Amino acid sequence: METKMTDHSLVSLLRDLRDETTTLVRQEIALAKAETAEKAAKVSRNAVFIGAGAALAYAGLILLLLGFRDWLANCLSAAGTNPIVAICLSSFIIGVIIGLIGWGLIAKGKKALANEGLTPKKTLESLREDQQFIKQKLART
Repeated sequence: METKMTDHSLVSLLRDLRDETTTLVRQEIALAKAETAEKAAKVSRNAVFIGAGAALAYAGLILLLLGFRDWLANCLSAAGTNPIVAICLSSFIIGVIIGLIGWGLIAKGKKALANEGLTPKKTLESLREDQQFIKQKLART
């Protein structure tokens, strides 16, 4: 009789473990979905802001650079440089400066994105905890 009770208890414990594990896995999947959706929403919202700001800044930058080019060409002409050479040289100088600044900004942005990552850290930590929980449950049975 005692063997039957032990077998029944063991079967019951295994069934409970299976049910709890299934529920746990479903909850972890729901957490991963929620966390990923939250991160995706933040990234897309910030990307829209970046795009709109970049378009406006680009228009302003072009006008500003044209003004700097003309100013530099006038300065070079006043210094005795041939006016055609002054225009070409001023465009080249401004282009190199802006190219270097652009390269620096791209490098900074890539570094920031690499540090952020899209890994669902909370979910991974929770999965590690679940793994420990399941190991403990199995060790007791």
